[in-house]
Amino acid sequence: MNQESANIEAWTRKPFSSSVQKEASDVLNRFKKGANGLEIEAFTVPLEFGTGGIRGRIGNGIGRMNEYTVGRAALGFSRYLVKKSKKPVLVIAYDSRRRSREFAEVTAGIAASHGIKVYLFPEVAPTPLLSYAVRYYKATGGVVLTASHNPPEYNGFKAYLSKGEQLVPPDDKKIIGLIESIQDWNEIEILTTKDPRYKKFVKKVEPACFASYLKDLKKAGIQSEQVTAKQRASLKLVYSPLHGTGGKYMKFLLNTFGYKQVILVPEQKDPNGEFPTVKYPNPEEAEALELSLKLSQKIEAKAFIATDPDADRLGIGVRNLDGSYTLLNGNQIGSILAAYLSEKVASKKRKGKKPVLVKTIVTTDLQSEIAKKNKIALKNVLTGFKYIAEVMGKLDESKTQYFLFGGEESYGYLPVNFVRDKDSLSSALLLLEVLAEKENLTNYMNEIYLKYGLYQESLKSLNLEGLAGKKKIQDSLDSLRNRDLIGQILGKRKVIGFLDYKNKIAKGVSSKSAFSGLPSSDVIQLELEGSGKLTIRPSGTEPKIKIYSSFKSLRHPNSKEEIPALTRTLSEELKQTETVFLKIAGLS
Repeated sequence: MNQESANIEAWTRKPFSSSVQKEASDVLNRFKKGANGLEIEAFTVPLEFGTGGIRGRIGNGIGRMNEYTVGRAALGFSRYLVKKSKKPVLVIAYDSRRRSREFAEVTAGIAASHGIKVYLFPEVAPTPLLSYAVRYYKATGGVVLTASHNPPEYNGFKAYLSKGEQLVPPDDKKIIGLIESIQDWNEIEILTTKDPRYKKFVKKVEPACFASYLKDLKKAGIQSEQVTAKQRASLKLVYSPLHGTGGKYMKFLLNTFGYKQVILVPEQKDPNGEFPTVKYPNPEEAEALELSLKLSQKIEAKAFIATDPDADRLGIGVRNLDGSYTLLNGNQIGSILAAYLSEKVASKKRKGKKPVLVKTIVTTDLQSEIAKKNKIALKNVLTGFKYIAEVMGKLDESKTQYFLFGGEESYGYLPVNFVRDKDSLSSALLLLEVLAEKENLTNYMNEIYLKYGLYQESLKSLNLEGLAGKKKIQDSLDSLRNRDLIGQILGKRKVIGFLDYKNKIAKGVSSKSAFSGLPSSDVIQLELEGSGKLTIRPSGTEPKIKIYSSFKSLRHPNSKEEIPALTRTLSEELKQTETVFLKIAGLS
């Protein structure tokens, strides 16, 4: 019997229910007759740990999110925690998705059966608070049940280490090894919440944890001395948690820090795993922000903000002088926060430790320019906020440097060092402080372009599901590795550098120093003339391949009036270059 047949056959017997056994038997019969497709792959292709743990569609089988695949991940992680500490402690949070609470309780029960003390959030909670709670309780690890901004049929399991950061090497490999070693589904013991062991070891996360977060946020000194209490109180803001976890937390936090006019979008304020008002609960998508925009127009709000279901990502729309609203993208929001903090630090000329700005390799190089001009050290890391957290951990030990800000283009930012994952809560407070101080964020963004250079970015995501999709993604990356692209013209710019982050190969003007301190990763980056970059990588959490483009304008704007036309030119150039690159990569 081959491995695929064995994977299906395992689900035709105990511990699975009779209905699951019947479904697996039907799949096995069809598989033996040569059938394929997503229904077959649900039982043949296991869920894999990627940049964000496991994530997939909810359903039966080894390739779907269910109580047993979650239980398997929880069991492997529990065994790791028991090895790591004599008195292990685990904190668990969950979002508003289908079965999230059930999966959280399954995880808690498995940990409890190993004698692990568990702190479980009593209701849906933002992911950044899970990261904070791990530190607050001095826990050995953490887990959050979430699929971020994916559609409702998805869920996920993300694991965290003792500093509140997501898994990084070498711990990720150890944990994956422990999970993959579980071959017998009968090893997974699912406790009910009434089980004596569950009752003994599982406790609630107390309100004191969030109170402590607010206290640390106050101490962080995010609030501007140039903004008055009256300005904060009069700033009218619309907020949507997009049916997720942010609702009461965000409103309470902003109210606490003086923003008294925070109006929640009524149709989207309550947790609802069906996300009934949006196609995707993603603040990156303009469609998801339509209700926020309508309410803002109606009440003439200064801005509207939105967070994804687990409230780690943050989007914003800002009101212009003519009453229209402009949506800022993740690169722009991150650059505004980076510029504001960098300029603030540079103006004070403090002695002692020097600040460090951290960003991912696919995030705009505008932030590199911001760091350089303000004499601030910059660290580039691989995609995934866990790598930003890893740098933060090293800076904790540094006697010469400290963490200032970290961000990634996918709407994730962190302006504080007491959380180790992207945090919409602290980021929203900082963003509102910038808005209150600068009055107009679009205007401030233009000032940044004039000062540091005009950049434009684009992201193209191609959905390629199943084994065929996986093969197409790998074939594309392999073909790019085997071609000599130096000197080739893409659109209007020549390729002058090539970086293969998997095999640590640098060609042309590119330097191997780009790989310094980074683990191997299946990423290819092209450097183009005139500060242009193209990066291609498979998603770590979804069946997608992503192409990131970032170009600096070949002409520096001399005034704000020149920026719109130059931006349009850049956008057209990005589209042309993307089209050519997709053909070369075999993806068009």
